[in-house]
Amino acid sequence: MPRSIPALVTPALLSWARERAGLKLEAAAERAGFHPTTLEEWEAGHEAPTIAQARKLGEIYKRPLAVFFLPEPPRDFDPQREFRRLPGLTLEDESTELRNALRQALYRRQAALDIYEQLGEHPPRLTATAHPQEDPEEVGARIRRLLNISWETQVGWSSASAALNEWRAAIESLGILVFQTSDVSLSEMRGTSITRPPLPVILLNSSDAAHGRIFTMLHEFAHILLANGGHDTSSMASRPKPEDQLLERISNRFASAALLPRTEFLSELSQYPGALIGDDDSLRRIANRIKASPEAILRRLVSLQRVPNSLYRAKRNRWQTRNWYAPASTGGGPPIEMRVIATAGRPFVSLILDAYNRHVVSSADLPDYLGVQLKYVDRIARQLAAGPAPDASA
Repeated sequence: MPRSIPALVTPALLSWARERAGLKLEAAAERAGFHPTTLEEWEAGHEAPTIAQARKLGEIYKRPLAVFFLPEPPRDFDPQREFRRLPGLTLEDESTELRNALRQALYRRQAALDIYEQLGEHPPRLTATAHPQEDPEEVGARIRRLLNISWETQVGWSSASAALNEWRAAIESLGILVFQTSDVSLSEMRGTSITRPPLPVILLNSSDAAHGRIFTMLHEFAHILLANGGHDTSSMASRPKPEDQLLERISNRFASAALLPRTEFLSELSQYPGALIGDDDSLRRIANRIKASPEAILRRLVSLQRVPNSLYRAKRNRWQTRNWYAPASTGGGPPIEMRVIATAGRPFVSLILDAYNRHVVSSADLPDYLGVQLKYVDRIARQLAAGPAPDASA
């Protein structure tokens, strides 16, 4: 058999990518199925991996194959780190899985910007702003106008999953990339955002329930509007409790006012009086009606001075032991084409496939962008053409 041709990678890039992924040499070699000495020889430049071996390392480090051929490491952008967490959890060093999810989001955003440039087109740009001193009710109404979602439309959606798809599509239509990850523990992150224009990114944890992801999207959308208004949140990385930070609280208020506008929400609430005393059944029934989590509903009632904060805190503590946050298991999972679109979002997948059909993206690069083999492209294209499907969490 002919020998495989070695890839002319830059050795320093191999060690750089491994270290940025938070992996020791032995752990990386074990995941890749290589002997540690072999990986050590590649990183030292004494030997070189084949293209297939380098691609395998790229999969583990969550880097595109092309990065190993650069003359020097690229400058990584460090996105804001005030991740939305479940209540009561404290800030810890991010896991390898979270670093990889953020790196993948950054890589996809940069890929999209590069493709727009190669196509000679300008990416959409959201110019709307928000300011911390603004009335939350006014900002909430502005968000609904931007997204063109009425209360009647919201209560008319068939399920929380359908609502998640519609909120996501509305946000994506404004030039925001919404990605999902299934690799990060829900105890570590519910969502975060990269607010840099153009093409800001919202990253959701698909382990969260649809109700939770809807609020997270609106929370991160509020962060993007605040950043557009000159109020960056990236400096809050050293704070121990994100929920106690000013802009976190403001973003929660803006999101809550957008999801549950005062007049319509209170009118709806009159049909569920038990919610005002924290009755779980009443809260669940109104949650299903308006496609918002019981926690978000009770938090909104506190802000509207309809229930005491002590009731909200007591209920929230009790709910920590309940499985209200995790989506129901489907026992097998959706087909791969639905998972790709759910993870990367319809706008990003459509852009990649359009660039591929116009010979701007090669068959070698396409798997790096979408995370699947080339043989699935036709199935993904057919799913896109078929229109939005029920939420297919990765």
